[in-house]
Amino acid sequence: MKKRMIAALMMTATMVFMTACGGGSGAEGDAGNETANEADGGAEAAGTEFIFEAEYTVLEGLEGLGVSGSPTGIGLAKENANASNGFYVGELGTKSPITFVITSDVDTTATLKAVLGSNTLGNCTWNPESLVVTVNGEALSYEEFTTDNGTDASDQENFKTKNLGEIQLKAGENEIVFVAGENTYRSNMASAPSIDCLKITAEASLSMEEVVENIE
Repeated sequence: MKKRMIAALMMTATMVFMTACGGGSGAEGDAGNETANEADGGAEAAGTEFIFEAEYTVLEGLEGLGVSGSPTGIGLAKENANASNGFYVGELGTKSPITFVITSDVDTTATLKAVLGSNTLGNCTWNPESLVVTVNGEALSYEEFTTDNGTDASDQENFKTKNLGEIQLKAGENEIVFVAGENTYRSNMASAPSIDCLKITAEASLSMEEVVENIE
C-alpha cells in the first residue's frame, strides 16, 4: 500500500513539473519536444522559406518586464551571438506584443515557425492560452511546446525552432502578433518567451519593412 502511495505521489510531482516553469531539464528533453512539435505541425507548405527578425519590428511604445525597472522600446532588443541576426527581443509581457507586418504578393497558405527562447524563465509550457499568437486578428491554435534554460538560469543560448502550423496570408499586409497570455511565469506576472525570428514558408513573395535603427 505504501509503495502504491509513493508511486502515485511521484507521478503527480512529475506532471506538475512538466506543466509549469521550474529548473533546467537538460538538452535531451527539449530536443525531443522540438522534434515532436515539428511533427505535430503537419505537412509543411511548399515554397520558399523567409526569415523575419523580431528586433526589426516596431518596438517604440512597448513596455516589457524587468527585474529592476521595465525595459521599453528598443531596450527590448538584446544582443546574443546565438540569435540568427545576433539579436532577439526579450523580457516580454502583456504590454509588449511583438507584431510582424508581413506583406504577401498573393493569397497563400504558409507554414509558420518561430525561433524562441526561455528568457531566463526556466522550464515553461506554452499553449494558445499562455502565449497568444494571432494572424490578422484571429487566434492561432497550435500544439503545446516548452522552452527551458538548460542547466543555467541565465543562459540565452537555448533558441529553438517551434512549428506553429499552417496559416493563411492574404495579398497585401498581414499582422502576426505574439503576446503574453494567461500565465504567471515571471514574478506572478504574465510573460512570453523571447523571440529571435519567424520562419515562414510559402509559395509567394513575402517581405517585411524593417526598423533597422532598433539595433544601430
